Amino acid sequence: MSKRELILDALQELLYEGTAGTASVQDIASKAGIAKGGLYYYFKSKEEVLDALVERQYSNVIETCRAKLAEIDAPASEKIKLLLYFYRSTAVDRALDVALHEPQNAAIHQKSNAFIMQQLAPIVSEIFQQGVGEKIFVCEQPEQTAEILLSPIIFLLDPGLFTWTDEEVQLKLKALAQMLEASLQAPVGSFDFLYENWTKQSLN
Repeated sequence: MSKRELILDALQELLYEGTAGTASVQDIASKAGIAKGGLYYYFKSKEEVLDALVERQYSNVIETCRAKLAEIDAPASEKIKLLLYFYRSTAVDRALDVALHEPQNAAIHQKSNAFIMQQLAPIVSEIFQQGVGEKIFVCEQPEQTAEILLSPIIFLLDPGLFTWTDEEVQLKLKALAQMLEASLQAPVGSFDFLYENWTKQSLN
């Protein structure tokens, strides 16, 4: 295992222990069994280590979603539903999630959300293009439309950023479903899955 991975594993262990918030660069290096200078060879700061750990974690989540979706032969409308289901149900390290919602990690939290959208948007864009080929969607800008779909799900509904009531979230998802249906000229009800049977746990 490379030293870089040892450093990321060390920070992850500190997250498990609940001490990552107060841990210093020296603490991370000691946990990894390397010199402090060795850590600085790969990262400029503790924040960079956490940033890299977030990227590693979510890259694994998104690649899992991509692999599962590649095994399925389904119409575009069903693939979007499945992709969001896979994303929400693929386990994210709980300690890492808690750390990202700590006030001192707000900037990294925002970066993690941006990273997720950047990685998921091309997958959704491909699904929209499939829908165009199936003649169930009309979409001249699939990549930008994908970002519009993902933005509220990733940012607006992030409980670390906003504290909506269940009713408010459901209304927002219903509005998003109606907007997408109209924009894509999709069959009626194509995006109802966004808000039907919604629970707080289904999006977090």
